[in-house]
Amino acid sequence: MIIKHKNILYMPNISPLGGIETYVYEMVKKYKDLDIAVVSKKCDKLQARRIKKYCPLYIHTDQKIECDVAIINYDVSIIDYINEGAKIYQTIHGDYSNPIYGGKKPPKHPRLTGYIAITKYLQKKIKELYETENVIMSYNPLTIEPSKPYLTFVTASRLHKNKGIERMKQFIRALDRAKIDYIWYCITNDTDVIKHPNIIFIQNRLDVDKWINLADYGILLSDSEADSYFIKEILYRNKPIITTPLPYLKEIGVEDGKNGYIIDFDCSNVDEVANKVEKIPKFIFKQLEDDYRNIFVKSKSKYKEELDMKYRVQAILNFYDMEDKEDKYKELPEKNKDGSPVRESQHIWIVDKERADYLLEHNAIKILEEIKPIEYTKDKEAKSVKIKAVKREPEVVEITSPFDNQKVFIADTITDKAEIKAVKPKKTNRKKAK
Repeated sequence: MIIKHKNILYMPNISPLGGIETYVYEMVKKYKDLDIAVVSKKCDKLQARRIKKYCPLYIHTDQKIECDVAIINYDVSIIDYINEGAKIYQTIHGDYSNPIYGGKKPPKHPRLTGYIAITKYLQKKIKELYETENVIMSYNPLTIEPSKPYLTFVTASRLHKNKGIERMKQFIRALDRAKIDYIWYCITNDTDVIKHPNIIFIQNRLDVDKWINLADYGILLSDSEADSYFIKEILYRNKPIITTPLPYLKEIGVEDGKNGYIIDFDCSNVDEVANKVEKIPKFIFKQLEDDYRNIFVKSKSKYKEELDMKYRVQAILNFYDMEDKEDKYKELPEKNKDGSPVRESQHIWIVDKERADYLLEHNAIKILEEIKPIEYTKDKEAKSVKIKAVKREPEVVEITSPFDNQKVFIADTITDKAEIKAVKPKKTNRKKAK
């Protein structure tokens, strides 16, 4: 199999939650009109589901990749599978000049066309680290789709040392000293790391926006961030952020007291901020523009049409689709009546693209035919629809069921004509049976 699309976005591991996972989702959501696909070696099930709303997702093993532009993240080994002549960019998501990285740098590769920095601050640092001018700057995309007896806070983050867990504890004590009435939702899998009646832990989930909408503030007290999606998700909804003095904040428009409050890294002003939080800043935040439209190749996505396709499929050997609404499962016999071995299942049915992809990945079916959807005009008149031609005339096929040896008649409605017309069914008057 060859993975072939004009634009490829590669992320080796897509976890249940994180800024990188938001980056992948926001990229495909914004650029779904392009011929773009996501390639990953491992992907969380819920993340995969939401990515597939906008573009194809491939789990990479050893497939070749043909594309015009590939944007890769972290793992450069994927380059060995990408065709010669493709432009390959590596996006840098971390501030590797920060001491917390211990001098670590993103991996290099001789075929890299260049790097993508996600802030101007980071662009400058990458040029210094690699001594190169081949660094494009593009902010990460974020599109926002258009409540309070308590003061409400929200944090969506891992609660580790470098994410500011100790600062959070100090801020909680300062809020209590200031007698602030609040609820603080922490969306994380690091539950119960803080014992406090006002802290509510919520397991990782993808609908973080619902909790942000409930909040008066977002809080993220990290040691380092390059361009935190959480901070932007807060600000893009015109909610103030309580955070640390991260070096890029001024660049994106964060001002202490105007659209948030800054807690010093050493927490020396934590009581001062706690006493200000009841005065919630009101503002309209100017959203940042990313530049991926000029990086991707101009193209037209056909993915929505593919999602509307139906497929007539046939089970391979003993597989029987449990989603076919059958009331029981029976395996195929080992031999036919004449003693010959059973080579194929007679079980033939129709599935949508998502189900067909899943069954193909598990080597459970073969596709007999593509069935294109019928298109309707605005006045609901059916338009003619071209379908894939087949080599046989309409017929009624008699099949002996391998499950109970009973004869089954299947009306075959597919013709060899290359064009058919959809016709509205005529209304009929049926009398109800007494």
